[in-house]
Amino acid sequence: MLAIAAKAIKASVVTLGALLLAPVAAHAKPATEPHGSVAGVVGVAFDSGDPMLGLGLRGGYTARLPIYIGGTFVYNISGWVFYYGGVEGGYDLQLEPVTIRPYVGLGLGHEAYSRYINESVGHRDFSDTALTYWFGGTVLINLNEQWFIGGDFKVPIYKGYLLASPSITGGLNF
Repeated sequence: MLAIAAKAIKASVVTLGALLLAPVAAHAKPATEPHGSVAGVVGVAFDSGDPMLGLGLRGGYTARLPIYIGGTFVYNISGWVFYYGGVEGGYDLQLEPVTIRPYVGLGLGHEAYSRYINESVGHRDFSDTALTYWFGGTVLINLNEQWFIGGDFKVPIYKGYLLASPSITGGLNF
C-alpha cells in the first residue's frame, strides 16, 4: 500500500510540476477578462483497491488577476462510496486556445460501506466524514468563447489516504 501511495505522490508531483513549468516555457500571458465557468467531470479514482468511477461538478470565477476561486463536488463509487466537496483556488494561465490551471482545494470527504464481520455479527455499516484536501491541475481547450473541454488530474487526501484521480471535463464559460 505504501508503494502505491509513493507512486501516486511521485506521479502527482511530476504532473503538477509539468503543469507549472509549461506556461513559463511558452511565455504564458494571463487571461484578462473576468468570467465564470461551470463544468462536468467524469473520471476514475485509484487507491490501493479497485478503481472507482467518479462523477462531479465544478464551478467558479476567474478574476482579472487571473485568480480562480470556485468549488467542486465529486462522487466516487466502487465497492464503497466516497465523495468530497469544497472550495478550490488556483491560477489560470492562458496559452490560447489552452488554459492551464494548477489548483488546491479544501472541504469535507465522506466514505460509506457495508462489511461482513462474521456469522454472529453479520453485516456492519460503516460511515465517516473527515477534512479532505486536494491538489491538482487542469488543462482546458477553449473550443470557442463559451465552450471548453479538457483533462484534469488531482490527488484528494482523505484521512491520510491518497487517491490519484485522472478525469475528463467539459463545460461553459459565461
